Amino acid sequence: MESHPTISRGTVRCVTIVAGLILFYFLVLDTMVRPPVPQWLSFTDLDAADMGVPQLPLQSNSNGTSAVLIVSAMFPLEKSKHSKQDYEVWLKSFLGPITTDIYMFTTPELADTLRRVRGDKPIVIDTSYASPFEIPPLAGLEETYIKMNDMDKEKWHHSPGLYAIWNAKPFLLESAVNKLKEETGAVYEYAFWNDGGSFRRDHTYSGWPDPARVQQVWEEGSRLTGTKKEDLLFFPIFQLPEPQLKDWTEDMGPIANPVQLSEGSFFGGSPSTIAWFAKIFYAYHDYYISQGLFVGIDQDVFNALFLLYPQRMFTVWMNDPDAPAHQGVTESPSLIPSLERGFLGECGAEWYYYQFWLADYSTRNSMRRMWMKEERWRKSGWWKERTLCRLTRARSMMDILRTSFGVDWEPPRRNLEIPGQ
Repeated sequence: MESHPTISRGTVRCVTIVAGLILFYFLVLDTMVRPPVPQWLSFTDLDAADMGVPQLPLQSNSNGTSAVLIVSAMFPLEKSKHSKQDYEVWLKSFLGPITTDIYMFTTPELADTLRRVRGDKPIVIDTSYASPFEIPPLAGLEETYIKMNDMDKEKWHHSPGLYAIWNAKPFLLESAVNKLKEETGAVYEYAFWNDGGSFRRDHTYSGWPDPARVQQVWEEGSRLTGTKKEDLLFFPIFQLPEPQLKDWTEDMGPIANPVQLSEGSFFGGSPSTIAWFAKIFYAYHDYYISQGLFVGIDQDVFNALFLLYPQRMFTVWMNDPDAPAHQGVTESPSLIPSLERGFLGECGAEWYYYQFWLADYSTRNSMRRMWMKEERWRKSGWWKERTLCRLTRARSMMDILRTSFGVDWEPPRRNLEIPGQ
């Protein structure tokens, strides 16, 4: 008969004592020894956190319309990475406070719900498509996407419908801009795709992205890339690509980078650049399908396009170790290291740093105050000095890739023929 080890009373007593000490720390000692949260943050401190970035006047269109449009979508799925309850909370956090013009694609069944959540703030709700498989670039591909699901390492929580929603983003963004121009005459300087579930925590954002801040970073992006502002596409990134990808070629297909290069939650640019991006995205989407490759995750295709067209893209990388804003900041690791490491101070979740980065000066300061007041007991590194969230620099995509691949790296040869490119 197999024997099993027994646990002595002494062991149980020791475990109980240790558990009690841990609980005492969280409830008492952490409050006593935690560095105090400043009750007042001086303007000098806040300006220093912005690294001396000047404020620019608001830019507006000559026809009086807003300079910025946000486009999003909500299509219900039977199987999703997150629950319906999660999405309801996140949508309220997005549609409720944000005052920027929003164009939302959804099903007829959800239209009234979204209007109610949005209230009296500007929104256009488009119910042209009952399913993302009805949009022109994806029409007729449902069976292909069903077969593709078997190629997915995460198929347990991904579905063909989810792939379609992800891959519909470039088309829906371009379509919203074109429809508004044709039907109302509204012309936007910049339009952005924003995932409906991207505002997941309390925030103070309202007129976001701030038009003046958008103008500011596009000016910087143009200077860094040597590309005209109207030809630049913005994508935030989460991490550098792996060095071995320097030998990647066009025919190798979408790049499923283990460390998450692209953040597909948010991207955009001028109307002409949005049209260009939609064209190349679906050209490579279709080409890779014809080669039997997996295209279900939009970020994997985005990663490939970064390497093929880096000259037309710029980015922000929160975890840039060489950025002036990072100097003097000691990381404070969290219990969930991939989400909140404090690389630039108290900035909330790293994945959504671009929200802070594209906000106006006063909103950045209100978010700093909010983050500084958050309880630290959830994180390790509680004994370290807490730092106001800093505003970091823009980076050209070419520079980002050469940081990982070497200064002599050049984009791979493009052999796919795309009309007009």
